[in-house]
Amino acid sequence: MPHNVKVWVDDDPDCFRVYIDKELITDQGARALEAVLQRHVKGWRRLDESFVHRTLRAITG
Repeated sequence: MPHNVKVWVDDDPDCFRVYIDKELITDQGARALEAVLQRHVKGWRRLDESFVHRTLRAITG
């Protein structure tokens, strides 16, 4: 992935995608992660408040 990023999250209004570098996860692990995310997607909610953006900036620089 670009810039040595190992995990990337793409949060579109209609879709939430998680990309994980192949060296970090096996096929079996990817399927398990997908199953977990699909099971809990109904309980997700979008947090657009400013503190979320401040937190992301603090973590990512």
